Amino acid sequence: MKLTVDMPWGKNLTVKHCNMGPRGNWHLKRGPEGWMDRLGWEVKAARGEYLWATVRGIAHVVVDMRFPDKHKRDSHNYHYLIANGVAAGLGIDDKDIRISTGTVDVDRDNPGFTITVSDDV
Repeated sequence: MKLTVDMPWGKNLTVKHCNMGPRGNWHLKRGPEGWMDRLGWEVKAARGEYLWATVRGIAHVVVDMRFPDKHKRDSHNYHYLIANGVAAGLGIDDKDIRISTGTVDVDRDNPGFTITVSDDV
């Protein structure tokens, strides 16, 4: 099975945008955390009644990125948020996510991510 989710661009979506909590624990800021939650719900809606974990357990994720400008970015910084959002939507642990970067383009009119999830290699 293969499903595709389009997500809009969001400001500060990398794992570098974290805060230190009062007890020394790290947590995401509200912007990235809300975006990750939305991704989980989009994946859950796209998968429908298909029970992912009972079929295979491993999810292969390819992320096509459309950046809003030509600034140099490390695309792997986005993988943490995407892997956790997809895992939440599929109901599996994020250790069962195999993520890779697809195409990386500049699209000023429609920046965002196209996330393709499949349970086959």
